Amino acid sequence: MSVTYVIRGNLSEGQIEADVAQYLGWCAAGMPFRLHHVDEQLTGADKLYDVTVPIYIQFKKSTGLRSIASRPIQRRRVDESALQEIRRFRAQHDLPDDPTLFFELRKRAKNAPDLQHNILLEHNRPPISYAIYVAPLYLDRDKYWKDIFEGDRFRDDPWMWHESQIRHGWWLNSWISRFGRQPFLKGHISIAPHQRVEGHEHYYAYSEAGDSISWHSPEVLERGASRLSDFMSVRVRQLLTPGYELPSPEQCLGAAREIIETLDLGVDGVRGDGGPIEQLHQYGRWLWKEHQIRQVLVLGKRKILDEIRQVER
Repeated sequence: MSVTYVIRGNLSEGQIEADVAQYLGWCAAGMPFRLHHVDEQLTGADKLYDVTVPIYIQFKKSTGLRSIASRPIQRRRVDESALQEIRRFRAQHDLPDDPTLFFELRKRAKNAPDLQHNILLEHNRPPISYAIYVAPLYLDRDKYWKDIFEGDRFRDDPWMWHESQIRHGWWLNSWISRFGRQPFLKGHISIAPHQRVEGHEHYYAYSEAGDSISWHSPEVLERGASRLSDFMSVRVRQLLTPGYELPSPEQCLGAAREIIETLDLGVDGVRGDGGPIEQLHQYGRWLWKEHQIRQVLVLGKRKILDEIRQVER
């Protein structure tokens, strides 16, 4: 029997992962850094970058819950379902719920050393590396596809950039807006895992606007916006403004090795003979294959980024 207050979407996690990874690459075209993901082959030029920021992403699809106002709950039951508890909690705390979107954590895979959530959490080590869940704020595939091709993604002016053109501070706002104003990136929630769990029966819930994030067992985590566009805009600002640390590939490789040891992942992909970026790439491919966590490497050259930062002083 179907549950009348649940709204099923028609997107798949595989589709979301492929589209977002490709879209981020499009957005970075022509900028003073690049976004490299595990589907791409490293080139000789990629191995010469001396600034690296790994971003680890678990892609999820959203499911909807109708509000209590539209589908009332008559009374609390001893065996009340987790989804009813989400509806009740959000209504009690005046969180947007018409509808509420949510996803559940993934079950522990056979022979996995830990729950996927805890593995993702361990990779969230700002400013050396970041880990986030990403899920669409859509339930409908047609709306999702529409926003992929909207916006200014293919504009050359004012985003066309060359190293010799670092002159004015307006470049920074242009580059940040490249990510911040894209409808497709605005259409995805971005949530950093915030605590370890013992089981998978936990839920992140949020509004269709990408704000008012709650965690069940119940807690309000964030009332403001937390979209993928917001997350990427902050990462770009950190790269291009003075005062933020620019991690080296060696630092990021060291962090990956600490994670492997902490979680006892049993992988030696970051201990090969290649350089640090190549070893990080190998680790990313292993992490995606074994745990479905996508690695995106933000790659830059310190000399160029420092020149831009000097303009911004």
